[in-house]
Order: sequence, then C-alpha cells, then structure tokens
Amino acid sequence: MRKLLSTLVAIIFIAFLQLGCSDDPITPQEEHFEAEGIVFLQSGIKIAEIFQGVTSDTLLAPLGSMTTGIDVKFYNSNKELIEPPNDPDLSFAWEIADTNTVSVWQHPGEEGSFEFHLQGSSVGETLMEFFIIHEGHADFRSGKITVSVQ
Repeated sequence: MRKLLSTLVAIIFIAFLQLGCSDDPITPQEEHFEAEGIVFLQSGIKIAEIFQGVTSDTLLAPLGSMTTGIDVKFYNSNKELIEPPNDPDLSFAWEIADTNTVSVWQHPGEEGSFEFHLQGSSVGETLMEFFIIHEGHADFRSGKITVSVQ
C-alpha cells in the first residue's frame, strides 16, 4: 500500500510539473505584431483607415470589375504608420459579411500578402474585417469597415 501511494504521489508530481512548465522561462516568448489600426492605400494615397476599431470611411469597389491594388500599412498606438510584418508565419486575411456583394482577389502566389484587390459582384454595401493571422489565431483585428459596390 505504501509503495502504491508513493507511486501515485510521484505520478501526480510529474503531471503537475508537466502542466506547470507550459510557460517555460527558458524558451523565449513569441512576439505578436502590435498594431492599433490599419491604413488602406492606392498608389501611395490613403483611401481609408481604421484606428482602434473605429472608422467613418468606406472602401469602394467597382461593379463587375476590380480595383487597382490596395496596399496595407498599420498604425501603432501613437497613430504612427508602421510597415506590415515581414514574418513568414504571419498572413493577412479578411472576413466579408456578404460575399455576394464583393470579393477579394490576390495575385497567384501572393495569397496572404498585404496587397489585394476588391471586386464588386452586386450593387450594395457590406462589412469587412481584416486580420493578421499567426498560427491559426488573429494577432490583429481591424474592426469592421463598410465596402460599397457601385
């Protein structure tokens, strides 16, 4: 009985150590891309922005055709422009409320990059939200912006 109790205590102790070591102080913590906003640019000119999830701007998409390339930059907490991350483990993504109104196109081989085109499918408006994805979760969420197809 004493040997069984000792073995049980040892197993519980080892399990406790295994669970407690998930924040391993020896392994460096991963850094997350720190942004507070997103800026949309065409030919270097700002066309819209979202800062701390708030915007009054609208992205425009032409009905039946595509916009020129829309480049993305970000704002830090002081609303200073910062470049998109260049970490290959991070990718750009979006969610469209009504995919019958607008879609996103990216050049083949550049999927997940910080440049995209909007293509209008039907006249109307929908909402979009943009993300920086890292290992299956969002390191950054833009907040929603209206997209108008005309």
